[in-house]
Amino acid sequence: MGVAGPGVSPIHWHAPKDPRQTPWLGASGWLALTRCQVGLLGKRVLAQASAIDKLIDRPGEDIGDVAALRGSCQAQVRAAASVGVISPELVQRCVHLLALLAQRSLGLRPSVPQLMAAIAMTQGNLVQLAPGEGKTLSVAMTAVWFAWSARPCHVVTANDYLAGRDAQLMRPFYHVCGVSVDAITDATPHQQLGNCYRADVVYATAKQFLADFLRDDLLLQGARDPVRRRLWHMRANATGQQPVMRGLHAAIIDEADGVLIDEATTPLIIAQPEEDKSQMLLAIARARDLVEELKLERDYSLHMQAGSVVHFTPEGKSRIESLAQEFGDYWQTPLRREEIFNLAIMARDVFQRDRHFIIRDGAVVIVDENTGRSMPGRSWSHGIHQSIEAREGIALTKLTRISARMTFQEFFRHYHRLCGASGTLHGLGFELWSTFGVCTLRLPPRTPSRLAILPRRHFLGRAEKLKGFVERVVELNQSRCPVLVGTRRILDSEQIALALQERGIACAVLNAKEHAREAEIVARAGELDRVTVATNMAGRGTDIVLAPGVEALGGLSVLMFESHESPRIDWQLFGRAGRHGSRGSAQAFASFEEELILRYLPVWAKPLRWIKARAGMDHWRLELLLWLSQLHAQRIAAAQRRYLAMVQKQLREQLGFTRA
Repeated sequence: MGVAGPGVSPIHWHAPKDPRQTPWLGASGWLALTRCQVGLLGKRVLAQASAIDKLIDRPGEDIGDVAALRGSCQAQVRAAASVGVISPELVQRCVHLLALLAQRSLGLRPSVPQLMAAIAMTQGNLVQLAPGEGKTLSVAMTAVWFAWSARPCHVVTANDYLAGRDAQLMRPFYHVCGVSVDAITDATPHQQLGNCYRADVVYATAKQFLADFLRDDLLLQGARDPVRRRLWHMRANATGQQPVMRGLHAAIIDEADGVLIDEATTPLIIAQPEEDKSQMLLAIARARDLVEELKLERDYSLHMQAGSVVHFTPEGKSRIESLAQEFGDYWQTPLRREEIFNLAIMARDVFQRDRHFIIRDGAVVIVDENTGRSMPGRSWSHGIHQSIEAREGIALTKLTRISARMTFQEFFRHYHRLCGASGTLHGLGFELWSTFGVCTLRLPPRTPSRLAILPRRHFLGRAEKLKGFVERVVELNQSRCPVLVGTRRILDSEQIALALQERGIACAVLNAKEHAREAEIVARAGELDRVTVATNMAGRGTDIVLAPGVEALGGLSVLMFESHESPRIDWQLFGRAGRHGSRGSAQAFASFEEELILRYLPVWAKPLRWIKARAGMDHWRLELLLWLSQLHAQRIAAAQRRYLAMVQKQLREQLGFTRA
């Protein structure tokens, strides 16, 4: 089906939830949280999953007329969803049928943890599953449940690759369940978005869903309820331009902590070009050379923990005043001239090539630090993008003005039903419940983990760490074990790959520059003698299949070159090994020159680092510095999320209308 055109009735719209509604903060919500914390929810879900597991293995089990059973369950789910009362018996009956259909269409028999995950998610919970337990099938079973209610269901994946892969992998299962499915990626033509959103289940990234929601909101001029939307259609049908989404109802988030926590405060901005900013573009181009007169610490200080904020010293302000004579009268006021030099400093000292951005086809392309993936077609706002272009000697693009913006934290509060899964939700239960109203359930693994976490290797400086790191890769390669090297930056991945090539070790490099070969590189990463050097692209959701004979040699070995701000992200990388109960190993490397320590070590703890520098290697001190730095970084991030939630609540109260 296509998008409704002129004279065509619009598709049924499911209005988003008012974020001001927080029923979970009442008595019933506290009761639900308490039941989850003391384990009552887990016991009930385990009992249901165990009962289904026994039914699946019942001798002579035959689901009979698939269409009839499917139609019966679908009708019951739709009726229950319309009144908002869903019985545990209905959930158990439907999940049992879905398990049998998965076995028939995919040849996959859901395990007890997978059944528990599906049951818990249909009830609006987040689940923590061990890496390799099979979240993809549990997510698909939950998506069918929501699709049977005849309301839009969005499956949020960590990246475009996983969106396309999971939708295609689960397509036979969706087909036998009578549910249509589609995936949206950056390669999807804009004119096809309406068709994609007509599917019962849609796979895409959080950025894609939020961007399409904001574009529709701009087109509809903020009409988010059915009445105002119908009025808009009556006025605007003659234009032929129609929104693409069917509304917001259910969201199932794969790698939920990455979206709801790590990217919670990241705003997605819809911008439009500004035509009358030629004067600012000229100033940006001129400031690119003049900023070389400014020196760090003498003229300005850079506070990285506060989001890279520049503070000018009195001497720096005086020097800026003299340099600003090169500009027109518009830049002679203190705030404006400091603004233009602030942009030039950010482009020179903060935004790094092959880390924050790459140059592709003569354009600056942003790299997402969380996923390591490029984001073509997107740009930084407020002149930062143009300042980077000037710094790189690239033709300056037009400045833009913000038309709409929203954070992921605010966006996912608009869904009526929110659930998801991840392997790293520990320590986040109360924050996820207080912000989104979802409980977190930790599920037992199907088989005990055989992942061996080796002691961290410590070094004095980065050069020594790189040398020791390469030696370890060579040692593992000589044993023919496949090796996955995890880095945070494109530059590091290329430097390690070059050092390995000098030692005669062939390796595959997976980063934002090599995204087109991702499927091929991942498919071969578990082969004998294989060395794969990757950024965070090989983190969340990547399933590396081991070739025959690999497990006997010890399985996949994961080596982490540099720690992240959150240990959860470190564990996501480690989780690429030891999946499905197989053997594997993981090891981290660290030095006293880690950016994590330099940027996030608390001021009161800095003497520990200086004492170490004079005393020589001291392993426990480095471990303490890393722990303090990660703890401080997490506290800063949590404070930012709490502050954002408070500000958004105040804005909703100030701008909201009183309902009759």
